[in-house]
Amino acid sequence: MDDMMKNAYLLLTPGPLSTSETVRSAMLKDWCTWDDDYNKAIVEVIRDKLVALATQQPGYTSVLMQGSGTASVEATLGSAIGEKRQTAGGR
Repeated sequence: MDDMMKNAYLLLTPGPLSTSETVRSAMLKDWCTWDDDYNKAIVEVIRDKLVALATQQPGYTSVLMQGSGTASVEATLGSAIGEKRQTAGGR
């Protein structure tokens, strides 16, 4: 193993913060986004829990997105505001 792989500071996080041993050990497993293990054990569970937090009525779903806080705000506004009202002035 080369010296770079032995460096304890390879994990880049939006610091300053430290990462616990349990988080680091959980990150040792490689997850493929197209594998059923990942999608059924992680993604579907999170999506179902998010919907349950929002409503008990059937027919709703959630979509997981990655991005900055700004990306989340833009996605929320783009979903919640009608298409005609998304332009400046609401025209």
